Amino acid sequence: MKGKASLTAREQAGLRLFKGKGKCSNCHVLTPTGKSGALLTDFSFDNLGLPRNPANPVYANNPGFVDIGLGAFLASRPEYGHFADASKGKHKVPTLRNVDLRPYPGFVKAFGHNGYFKSLKSIVHFYNTRDVKPVCPPGAKGLSYTEAQALAAHCWPPPEVPHNVNTEELGNLKLTDAEENAIVEFMKTLSDGYVP
Repeated sequence: MKGKASLTAREQAGLRLFKGKGKCSNCHVLTPTGKSGALLTDFSFDNLGLPRNPANPVYANNPGFVDIGLGAFLASRPEYGHFADASKGKHKVPTLRNVDLRPYPGFVKAFGHNGYFKSLKSIVHFYNTRDVKPVCPPGAKGLSYTEAQALAAHCWPPPEVPHNVNTEELGNLKLTDAEENAIVEFMKTLSDGYVP
C-alpha cells in the first residue's frame, strides 16, 4: 500500500477479491490507521460457524466442552451478563498481518480460534462453501470430522456453536477455486519481509 513492493497479477487479483466478492475486508479492513498502516482487523467479534476441532486437547479432556467465546466471558460478569446470549460463539476477528509468517517453510500453522484449519486455502474454502456443502454425518463416537476428513468427504461439520453464525459475509461466496487461490496468494503478501 506504500508502494514499496509490487504485487504479481495473481496477487493483485486476490486483493481485488479480498476487497470485493470475497468480502474479506468487511472485517479485515485495509484502511490505514495512523503510522502503523492497515491493521487488517476491525476488532469486532464474530461467530464464523467453525466446527469443533477433534485434535484440540481441550475436547479430549472435557468431552462436553463447548467454546462459546465472548458469550462465556460476558456471562461471567454480572454487569455484562445480559449480552451473553447474543455473543455465544463469537471470537475476536484477528489481524491478518503476518498470517502466513512461519519459522520455516514446512511449519504447519493452525487457523481459526480453535486451530481447526491447517492452511489458508482450507479456511478460505470454508468461508466460501460453509453453507453450500452438506453437513458431515456424525463421526465415530459423535466426534467431529477433522479438516482433512471433511475435505475428503466434501462436507463440513456443523458449527460448534450454532447461535449467531455470520451468514451475511461468508458461507456462500460463489468463489471459484482459482479465486480462492488468488485470495490466498494475496494474504501471503501480508507477512513482514514479503518479497514479490
